[in-house]
Amino acid sequence: MTEAELAGVLLEARDRRITTPPPTSQITGLGLDGAYRVGAALARHLRARGYRRAGWKVGFTNRAVWPQFGISEPILGPVYEQTLTTAEPVAELSLARFCAPRIEVEVVFGAEPGESAPNWSRPAWMALGFEVVDCHYGWDLTPADSVADFALHGALVVGPRVHRAARGFAEGVERLDRLEVRLFRNDEPVAEGRASAVLGHPRKALEFVPRLRSNFEAEPHSPGERVVSTGTMTALAPLAAGEHWRVEAHGVDLPGLELVLEE
Repeated sequence: MTEAELAGVLLEARDRRITTPPPTSQITGLGLDGAYRVGAALARHLRARGYRRAGWKVGFTNRAVWPQFGISEPILGPVYEQTLTTAEPVAELSLARFCAPRIEVEVVFGAEPGESAPNWSRPAWMALGFEVVDCHYGWDLTPADSVADFALHGALVVGPRVHRAARGFAEGVERLDRLEVRLFRNDEPVAEGRASAVLGHPRKALEFVPRLRSNFEAEPHSPGERVVSTGTMTALAPLAAGEHWRVEAHGVDLPGLELVLEE
């Protein structure tokens, strides 16, 4: 199978909400470079359908697992206008388009609308977010399989934002390594996590975006490229329609958010 054919298989799996063998089992020796080429091909398919890139998601941000997978940096994947939702502080999301959705709690940084080249060293705002991740090959995670499978991105729900003009914003960014979060399903605690698990500090995820984005295309920054989701602070939890999810923040003054799941 060629990389182009693999992209077609994964696109069909996404469209039909079905599973397929892991990408690395369909192309012998598929590594990260090849996986990014598959991911870039999928991004082109989605753009041809009218998808517009809104930013990026960073994954595999827990350095403790890097030796296990033979990597030395995180992975990157696109986020689209069509997969981006805002919670103020509650959002609704249909699970109808997902195959095997799970939820992560992340710190999200944003740029000013319309910035042609976002300055990620000085984000315009920060927020908590839910990333709904989806896998079409059975959740046996490896970096190459994950990159090839749309970087596992399904949807990004961004909570109420704290803007750069807010009092204490810079200090809050600096203190993000002290952030602790608690995740609840239907008011029952599900998981806890710390932002320090994300590369030691979520802001460090921003350092990888300018270079890793070149795996997808060499064109200039898109004017719509305005969000970066920095990697999970909590263990993945499966989702089902009818559930109500919420997250609370402690240690840093960030608003929580809530998500109601529909069929």
